[in-house]
Amino acid sequence: MQTGFNRWVLVIISLCCLFNLTDDVLAQAISTVLDDARHHLRNGSEPEWSDFESAPESHELVLEFEARANPDEWCLEVTQNNVKQNWFISINGTKLAALHVNENPIVAFFSIPPDTLMDGVNELRITTTAAVPDDIVVSQIVLHREARSEFLRQTATLVVVEERGKAIPCRITVMREAVLPETDMGQEVLMTTGCETSQELAVRPGVIYCTGQARILLPAGTYTLIAGRGPEYGIAETQVTLREGEEQNLRMELVREVDTSGFVSCDTHVHTFTHSRHGDATIEERMLTLAGEAIELPVATDHNLHIDFVPVAHRMKMLDYFTPVIGNEVTTKIGHFNVFPVDSEQVPLPNFKSETWEEIFASIKSTPSVQAIILNHARDLHSQFRPFDPRNHLASLGHSANGWQLQVNAMEIINSGAQQTDMMRLVDDWMGMLNAGHRLTPVGCSDSHDVARHFVGQARTYIRANDENVGALDTAQAIENFVNGRVVVSCGLFCTIKVNGEFTSGDMVPSSGEYEVEIDLHGPSWVEADEIELFANGKSVYTKILSPEQRSYAGLKCRVTVPLNWPFTNDCFLVAVARGPGVRRLHWPVARPYQPTSPHWSPLCMSVTGAVWIDINGNGLFDAAKQVAMQVRQQCGGDFDSTLAELSRLDQATSLHTWAHWMNYGQPDLTDEQQLRLRRSEPHVRDAYATYMTEWRASQIEAVR
Repeated sequence: MQTGFNRWVLVIISLCCLFNLTDDVLAQAISTVLDDARHHLRNGSEPEWSDFESAPESHELVLEFEARANPDEWCLEVTQNNVKQNWFISINGTKLAALHVNENPIVAFFSIPPDTLMDGVNELRITTTAAVPDDIVVSQIVLHREARSEFLRQTATLVVVEERGKAIPCRITVMREAVLPETDMGQEVLMTTGCETSQELAVRPGVIYCTGQARILLPAGTYTLIAGRGPEYGIAETQVTLREGEEQNLRMELVREVDTSGFVSCDTHVHTFTHSRHGDATIEERMLTLAGEAIELPVATDHNLHIDFVPVAHRMKMLDYFTPVIGNEVTTKIGHFNVFPVDSEQVPLPNFKSETWEEIFASIKSTPSVQAIILNHARDLHSQFRPFDPRNHLASLGHSANGWQLQVNAMEIINSGAQQTDMMRLVDDWMGMLNAGHRLTPVGCSDSHDVARHFVGQARTYIRANDENVGALDTAQAIENFVNGRVVVSCGLFCTIKVNGEFTSGDMVPSSGEYEVEIDLHGPSWVEADEIELFANGKSVYTKILSPEQRSYAGLKCRVTVPLNWPFTNDCFLVAVARGPGVRRLHWPVARPYQPTSPHWSPLCMSVTGAVWIDINGNGLFDAAKQVAMQVRQQCGGDFDSTLAELSRLDQATSLHTWAHWMNYGQPDLTDEQQLRLRRSEPHVRDAYATYMTEWRASQIEAVR
C-alpha cells in the first residue's frame, strides 16, 4: 500500500472532488499530482536490459497539465529509475535540470523558477539528446507550491550512529515506499533530503555519509533509514513517521559481524572530481566516504596525477580512520594502470603519452618507490583499445596475441564501478595468466568517481597486515604483502584459504604427498552466499552448496575441509571463490555492468582468495603450466605419441599450453590418424586441444575484422 506524503496528496484531491470544491481552493493546495502513471522511455531502437524488453511508450515524455502561474519558486517531484544518460526536464520550453544520472530508483526534486508556469495549460517534457541507448522509467510527477528547499525541510531528525556507544563514520540510506503504477505493490526508492554537503556530510539523493551524526531534513511522511559501514558490519534499520514541524532524535547501533583481524581493507582505485574532473565526489566528500565505508588503506589514483589525501584528511580530522597512499592511474591510449606507492606529489609523472607498453612500463618503473603495477579493467574498451580483447589476448593461455609484454604484478578481477556481465570472466582471465607463469595479485576495487552511484569500497582488497591502528598503518608491510599476493578480494563476502593448517594466500606449500584445504567463508547477515568453489590451475575441483540457514548467517557462514585429490605430477595453484546473489536493496546495491556484453544480467556478491602455490614435484620451485609444457616440448620433440603419453600424467592447463607450443612451432595440422589417437586419449587432453583451437580461431577472426 502507498505510504508517506503522496498518499495524503491523493486523499486531498479525492476530497476536493467529493465535495465539489472550487478550482480556486484546489489551486491553493500545497501539492498536486500531475501524473501518477508509469512511463517507459527509450532513446534507442533496442532494449538496454532484458527487464526492459517490452516496447517503450516513447522516446520522450510530453505531459500537458493545468496550473496557475507561479509568482515564486516552486518545485517538481519526479520518481526516476535506471537513468544512465542525461535526460532533461523542461516546462514551457524552460529547461529546469537533468534527471540524476543514477540507475537506482530516486524520488528527485527540481526547482521551478518564478514565472515558469502560466495560467491554463502548461507543457512538461523529459527528453534526451544522448546517442547511447538508455531505457528509463519516470512516474509520480507532483507539483509542489513551495520552494524546493522549504518543501524538503518540513521535518528534522537528528540521527546518531554508534558502535559500542561511540559515534562512528557511516553511510545512512533514506528510502520511501513508492507504489508501482497499475499494481498495489510497493517499491523502495531513494528519497531526496533537504540536507546539503558540508565538512561533516557528503549528501546525494537518499544517501548521507557522516562521521556518526547527521541532522536529516525531510518532508512529512514515512521513511526507512538504514545505517551501514561496509561488509564488515551489520546494518541498523528503522522506520520513522514524521509530521510537519516535528523534530526527532534517533540512535542507531552498528555491530561488527565479520572478523577481518590481521587484514587491512584497501581500495586501490579511488578518484575525486576535484582532480580527475569527472564523477561527482569532491576530495572532501571522498574523505567522508572512505571513513564511512571503512576503507583503511585508500590509494589515490586520479588520472595521470600524484595526489596526497593527507592534508585534506588532516584538516577534516579523518586520519584516525585510514592511512592514505599516493598513487596514480596511468591513463594511456593502450591501457590503464594503477601504480603505488609514489614518494610525493612532486615526483615526475610516468609518460602516459607513450604509445608502446615497453615505454610505458619503463617509465612507470622509473618512478621512485613504485612497487605495485595493476592492470585495470582488462575487458573494458577505452580509447578504442581493450587489453584482453580476443584479437590481443588468448585468455585460457594468458598469452599476448600481439606479442606485447605485460609488465604488471597485479590485476583487477572485480571492479565494482565497472562490473562485467559475467563476473567470473576476469577471474578466469587472471587464472589463465597464472598458468602462463605471471605472478599477479588479484585485486578488488571500486574505481569510484562518485559519492553514491558507484560508491567507494564496494569491491575491495583485504591485505594481510597489522590492523591494530588503522590511522597509522605500516604501509611498507601492507604493500609488500599486496605484491606477494597475501590478499583476499571482496565484494560483499570474505573468503580465506589455508593448506595443511598453515599455508595461505601467497605462500608456497612444500611437497608432502597429502594436501588438506580449509576454506572459511564470512559475510554479514545482509549478504547471502550460495556456494564455495575450489580451483586448481584454473580448473574447478570442488563445489560446496550452502544450506539455507548458512546463507544469511552473520559472521562465519561456512567452513569446509577438502582433501586435495590431485592426480597429476605437475605443480598447481589453488584459489577459492565464494558467490551469492547480488545485494539489490538500496543501502548497498550492486551496480549493473559498465560495458555489458548481454542484456541479461544476474548480479553477484563474491570473494576470491589469492593463490596458494603447491610444489607437487618437490623441486623447491613453482613450475607454472606453461613452463611444464615447454619441458614436454623439449622432452618429446615432435613425437605425437610420446606427447600424448606425457600429457596423460599432466593436467589440462599444461596440455593446453603444450598444444599451443605444438601449433606455434611449425607442427602441421593433425593428421586423421593423429586425430583418431587424440580422441582415444585422456578427456583432459582432448578438452585442452579443443579449447586451444576454438580460442585461436576466434582470435584470428577478430584480428582481420
